[in-house]
Amino acid sequence: MNIREDRRPTLASWPRRMYDWSEVPVPFRAALADWNAAGMPPGNVTLIPRIHQYSGAPEYAAAWFDGEVCLQRMAGGRLDVWRIRPGDVAQVGYSVQLIKCTVTVRLKEGGRAGFSYNKTKEDQLYPVLSLLLGQPAGRRPPLRHPDASAFAQLLQESYAMYYTSLLAYRFGGRILDHIFLRGKHQNLLYLLQRRPDPECFCAMTDAGPVCILTDFYGTSVLYLPDSSPCSLQVKPLPRGKGSGLYLRTPEDEERLYFYLLPGQEGPAGAFVRRWFSQPAEEG
Repeated sequence: MNIREDRRPTLASWPRRMYDWSEVPVPFRAALADWNAAGMPPGNVTLIPRIHQYSGAPEYAAAWFDGEVCLQRMAGGRLDVWRIRPGDVAQVGYSVQLIKCTVTVRLKEGGRAGFSYNKTKEDQLYPVLSLLLGQPAGRRPPLRHPDASAFAQLLQESYAMYYTSLLAYRFGGRILDHIFLRGKHQNLLYLLQRRPDPECFCAMTDAGPVCILTDFYGTSVLYLPDSSPCSLQVKPLPRGKGSGLYLRTPEDEERLYFYLLPGQEGPAGAFVRRWFSQPAEEG
């Protein structure tokens, strides 16, 4: 079989800012017509072309105007549109694997929206991310911890998590309390390959809790506005294999799980009791 090689450059699927209304693909124009008529700059629209190496991959358009976000997804000839206003969001998930970013938004009404993009052009999507997280569109999170002395120990324990934890400031302006936990790979292959151990950073910000997990495959972050109920618990694992840190949300049930090493149950349980009404179960 003669298979034609796809020679298009990788940047063909990178996010692209629109500089003129005529650049917006026709299928995405209808949902944005009222914003266009109201004076929305075309630069507020970012087209995320489908990844051409994958058959059936979706294409997205992300736009913002006057404090609202419009997400559109075209896949298989079907167009899905979400208009998201301040206060609509129940939780936001953000993950990075190599240069692929994925944002998942769960709405209070029960719907779900999301999009994926190449991280190289993430700055174009900062206004959209900020609005989804309840912040002004023009906000830029700090590049270092405002109170560096409070995170001096974290810098010593994990240089990587010290900077990864800055993702919390996309959500809140201040970190009121935090806990850092480092795990161990249980997989023998990972141990032989000397892959980095998994790490967990949980923070209570002035906007709500943030949980960050990192491992060899990438980083996952869960943002939960104060108005969204959730429960963080320390619970014993089945068959006496230790304890785990669980984050439960109404939308995802056990959305986060981190295997605790011996001696970590106490600090994790204390953090839980300080900020969550549901008591911890220590095993």
